Amino acid sequence: MKAVRMMESQKNKRFDEIDKMFENLQKANDETVDSFKKRLNQNESEKARVDLAGINANMKKSMMIKRPVVPDNIDVELGSRYEYFLYIVQNVNYGTSNSESYVKGHRKALNKYLNEADRNPTNLTLIKAAISDEINDSLKHSKTSLESKGYFDGLNYLNKALKKSKEIMANKINEILKRELS
Repeated sequence: MKAVRMMESQKNKRFDEIDKMFENLQKANDETVDSFKKRLNQNESEKARVDLAGINANMKKSMMIKRPVVPDNIDVELGSRYEYFLYIVQNVNYGTSNSESYVKGHRKALNKYLNEADRNPTNLTLIKAAISDEINDSLKHSKTSLESKGYFDGLNYLNKALKKSKEIMANKINEILKRELS
C-alpha cells in the first residue's frame, strides 16, 4: 500500500513539473521578442558578474603573501651556530595559502645563501655581510613581481635567522659560564 502511494506521489510530482513547463512555455509565447532578448542579456550579464567574482577571488588567493617568521623558541639542542642557522632556514613554514611565485623567490634566496654557508660554516659573518649588501642593493629597486618580493623577504629572513642563531649560541655560552663560575 505504501509503495502504491509513493508511486502516485512521484507521478503527481512529475505532472506538477510538466504543468510548470507548460506555464513557462505559455509565458514565453506571450512575451515579445524584444523582452525575451532583454531577459537573456540580463541573465548573461549576471553570469558574467558571477564569473568575474570567481576569477577575482582566485587571483587574490594566488597573490596572497604571508611572510614566514623566524621562530622565537627553538626546542632542539644543536652544537653550533651553523647548525642552528641551518635548522631555522630548512624549517621555514610558508603556510598553505602563500603564492607559489612568492615562495619560489623566497626559496631562491634561502638556497643561494645556504650554499654559501655550506662552503664556509665556521664564518657566518661573511654571509651576513653578503646578505646585508644584497638587501641594500634591493632597496634601490622596486619589487614588481611576487617572486622578487619573495626573494627580498627571503634575504630578510636569512638575516633574522643569522641573528637568532647568534643569540642562541650566545645564550648557551652564557649558561656554561654561569655554571663554571658558580
